[in-house]
Amino acid sequence: MSRSVSVSGDTVVVGAAHHSENGDDSGAAYVYVRPDTGWATTSNFDAKLTASDGAAFDYFGNAVSIRGDTVVVGAHGDDDSGGYSGSAYVFARPATGWADATEDAKLTAGDGAGYDYFGASVSVSGETVLVGAYGDDDNGTDSGSAYIYVRPDTGWVTTSTYDAKLTPSDGAEYHNFGYAVSVSGDTVLIGATGDDDRANNSGSAYIYARPDTGWATTDTFDAKLTA
Repeated sequence: MSRSVSVSGDTVVVGAAHHSENGDDSGAAYVYVRPDTGWATTSNFDAKLTASDGAAFDYFGNAVSIRGDTVVVGAHGDDDSGGYSGSAYVFARPATGWADATEDAKLTAGDGAGYDYFGASVSVSGETVLVGAYGDDDNGTDSGSAYIYVRPDTGWVTTSTYDAKLTPSDGAEYHNFGYAVSVSGDTVLIGATGDDDRANNSGSAYIYARPDTGWATTDTFDAKLTA
């Protein structure tokens, strides 16, 4: 399995980006639900999630996030828009349980390009999915970005149309903005491991708060955190 894990309530999701279900390093993610008798050491999973279009070196499961009945899985090696352009998959828990889960949607960036690594980080909260693309080049090579998708009223659908793209106004090459992402309610936090405000690669994190008018593409952040 991989470095990527997430928990919400009684459900745990564990990524296995190097699993070879659909070719070398195509990847998978495993769902475990707490038994009525409590957690116990086990190798029995409740569901194994894979991508319907999975292929070698997609690294599906390198990033995972669960909140409530929604799981998001990143596949930063997917190549729909070029090698390592990346994608993210949304799974909603069926009424019959996770064992019957198949993907509800595949998310990609409409402006995606090779080596963006979209899906290297993912987070979900309520109706909002946040996807990092630390290799995006809007502010220079590997400056990075993050994309927001809001669930349509009719439910998740496969799309390359995002609701907002976030970049920092002080972004620069090799900052890797989007290497780590997290969303909770109306607040987004995005890590930039290569930022050098304190020293070379000292890093920083940016906070964005959802405007009253809704998420929109912006380079204006609410706060920047450094150590």
